[in-house]
Parts: sequence; C-alpha cells; structure tokens
Amino acid sequence: MNALFLLCGTVFGFLLSRARVTDYDTMLAFFRFRDLHIGGVMGVAIAVAAVGLAFLKKSASKAAIGCPIEVGTKPMTPGLFAAGLVFGVGWALTGA
Repeated sequence: MNALFLLCGTVFGFLLSRARVTDYDTMLAFFRFRDLHIGGVMGVAIAVAAVGLAFLKKSASKAAIGCPIEVGTKPMTPGLFAAGLVFGVGWALTGA
C-alpha cells in the first residue's frame, strides 16, 4: 500500500512540476496577474476533488484500514477567513 501512495505522490509532484506550479517565476507572474494559468490548474484540481468526493459519498467506499469513509460538511469558524488570508499572503510573499 505504501508503494501505491509513493507512486501517486510521485505522479502528483511530476504533474505539478510540468504545470510549472513549483516554479518561482510562474508563481510571481500569477500573483502579479501576468500569467493566470495557475488559476486554471487550481480550478481543475478543485473540479477533480469535487468529482472524487461525490464518488466517495455515493459509493460507500471503505478506507485502507477497513472503516467506512465519511465525508461531512465542515462548519465555518470565525478564524477561517483570517487563516486563509495569512496563508495567501505568505504564499504570495514567498512565491512558492
């Protein structure tokens, strides 16, 4: 099972590098609104995650250890927006 996770992580990292998401200059151009393809990459990632979560909800799948996978909603908390803002500012400042 660990080999499968390693393979998935390797493929995921390779795809991110091919999309230039790991490149400093690309991230800088994104935050300066000069190259917006990173937004497209994020949009595709969100769409794929939404489809995957919908599939998990409908299929009643089980986790690798045998317990059922439960996908529930998360409540909005007061600090969530501030935490997202701090994350985004840090991401923009480091460019990575």
